[in-house]
Amino acid sequence: MPNTPKYTKKDIIKAGINQFKDEGWEGLTPQKVAKKLGASTMPIYSHFSNMSDFKKELINKAWMMMETYARSNYTGDPWVDHGVGYVLFARDYGKIFSCMHSQDINIVQERRYQFWVRISEDLTDYPPFKDMEPELIGWARNLRSFLVYGIAVSVNQGLTPVWNKQQVVEQMVTLCSEILLEGITQNSQRLYQTLDLIPAKTRQRISGITLE
Repeated sequence: MPNTPKYTKKDIIKAGINQFKDEGWEGLTPQKVAKKLGASTMPIYSHFSNMSDFKKELINKAWMMMETYARSNYTGDPWVDHGVGYVLFARDYGKIFSCMHSQDINIVQERRYQFWVRISEDLTDYPPFKDMEPELIGWARNLRSFLVYGIAVSVNQGLTPVWNKQQVVEQMVTLCSEILLEGITQNSQRLYQTLDLIPAKTRQRISGITLE
C-alpha cells in the first residue's frame, strides 16, 4: 500500500498562499513554498504535476478569498459590502491582488465577470434596485465597480494611505454608491444616450437582459 502523503493538498495551498502573499509571483518557488510548509518540495509534487498547475490553483483560491471578502458583512448593505470587501482584499493581500490582475487581459476580464455573476446572487431582492430598470441596475453596478477598482489599485500601490482604514473605506464606498445611484436615477435618459454607443453584446453581458 502506498504511503499517504503527510501534507494534504489544503496544506500545500495554504503554504503557497502565504508565500504568494509575501513575495508575489517572483517569490513563488518550490523551495520557498516548501520552507513555508516546513518540508521538502516532494509534498508539492505529490499533489501537483508542475508549478504551472500549482499557480493556477493558487489564483483560483485567491479569487475565492476575494469573494469571501466581498460577501462579508461590513455595513449591512450587500452592494456596498461588495465594494468594501474588494478594497480591503487589495489592502490585506496586496501582492496577490496585483498578480491576480496582471495575467492575460482576457483571463482577467473573464475571472472578474464570473466574480461579478457570483456576487450578484446577493442582490436579487436589493431594495434600492427595486424600481430601477434592469439595464440601469447593471450599469450602476458596472460604473461603481470601476470606481471601487480604482480605489483598490490606489490602496494596493500605496498611493492613498488614508484608505487603509476600514472605517474610511466603509463610509466612502457607501457615500459614493449612494451618489452614483442617485445620479443614474435622475439622469437615466442621458445614460441611455451613451449606451446607444456601446455594442449590444456588451450591454447584454453587463445588464443580463436581451436587447431587441
